[in-house]
Amino acid sequence: MKLDLATLLLQRRFRAPDHWDWSYRSFHDGTKIRYGQVRARKPYQAVAVIIGGLRDFGEQYYELANELEDKHIKSIIIDLPGQGGSSRYLPDEPMKRHSNGFDVVLSQLHSIMDEIVLSAAIDSEDNHKRLPCVLIGHSMGAHLSLRYLSEYNRSSRGSTIFKAATLSAPMIGIQAVNQFPPLLRHVILKILSLFPKSFVPGGCAWYDGYRERFAFKGIFSTDPERYELQRAYFSDPDHQFLVIGSPTNKWLLDAYYSCQKMEKKDYLEKIEIPVLIGLAGSDKLIENTSILEAAKRLKQSELMEIPNCHHEIFMESDKFRKPFVERFFTFIEENVLNKTDKGKTYIQ
Repeated sequence: MKLDLATLLLQRRFRAPDHWDWSYRSFHDGTKIRYGQVRARKPYQAVAVIIGGLRDFGEQYYELANELEDKHIKSIIIDLPGQGGSSRYLPDEPMKRHSNGFDVVLSQLHSIMDEIVLSAAIDSEDNHKRLPCVLIGHSMGAHLSLRYLSEYNRSSRGSTIFKAATLSAPMIGIQAVNQFPPLLRHVILKILSLFPKSFVPGGCAWYDGYRERFAFKGIFSTDPERYELQRAYFSDPDHQFLVIGSPTNKWLLDAYYSCQKMEKKDYLEKIEIPVLIGLAGSDKLIENTSILEAAKRLKQSELMEIPNCHHEIFMESDKFRKPFVERFFTFIEENVLNKTDKGKTYIQ
C-alpha cells in the first residue's frame, strides 16, 4: 500500500523537537551552513552534534533528535554545505551535489564546533562549566567526523571538544569505485576529472522515484515509512529548498582522495576518544572491509556489526535501528556521563 506522504510528515517522531530553531553560519567564500538546535534554557546532560550523509538534510534526523531530547541530550544538526538547507556550490544547477574540497568543509565545520557548539554546551545550571559533547555521523558525515577527530577536535583554547563519537556506516571505502582494479580505477577517475561539474555516471536530478532507479531500489532501508521520509520532504511544496540530485564527478574525486588520506599511516591512530561504529551488514554503498580495517586502527573503538541491515542505520527498521540507538546511549553513559562531574568541565 502506498503511503500518504503528507500524513507521514505529521507523525510526532518525524517532527522537530519543541522550540527547534534553524540558523545559518556564513563564511567568507559565500558558503552558508544551516544548523538547528532547541532554543530553550533547560538542564541537559550533554550535547550531541549530528552530521548526516551525502544528500541528507537535517529534518531526516528529527526522530533521533527527539530521542536525544528524551534522554536530556541537546542535539545540534548540521547540514553539510552543498545540500539540505545549506547553500549550493552550483547555484545555477542546484540539483547537482558538487564539492569544493573536503579540507575546506572540515575547516568550516571546525568554526561551527568552536563557536556555536561550545557555546550551546554551556551548562544552564552553572555557566562556569561546559557539558560534554559527543559527535554522531552517518556515511559521508561519519567520514568527515573521523577526519575532524584526527585533524581538529581542539578548541581555539586547546581543550578537547568531543569526548566520544558514534558513527553509522562510515564512508571509508566506496564500493562503486573500489570494485575496479587500481590501474583501471585511476584511468576512470582521470577521465571523470575532465568533466567535474557533470553528474557521476548514472547520476541525475531528483525526481519522484529517484531511489527506485536501477541498482538503488531498496538499498537504503527496509523500513517503509523511514524509507519514504526523504521523498515526503522532497515532494512537499514547503521544503523544495531541500531537493538535491546525484553528486558530481568532482564530489566523487574529492571523496575518493579523502578516503585515501585516511589510509595514511598514523592518521586514524591520532584519534584519542572512544568511537562506536555501526556496520550495516547488507550495505551496497560502503565497503565494509574498509570499516573493519579502520576500526582496528583506532585506539578506542567498538564495532557493532548489524547483519542484514541496509545502509541508513538510523533510518532502518526497528529490529536493526533500535539496538544501535540503545547501544549509543549506553556507550555515552559508560564513556562520558560516568566520568567525574558527569563529564562536565570548567570553561577555560
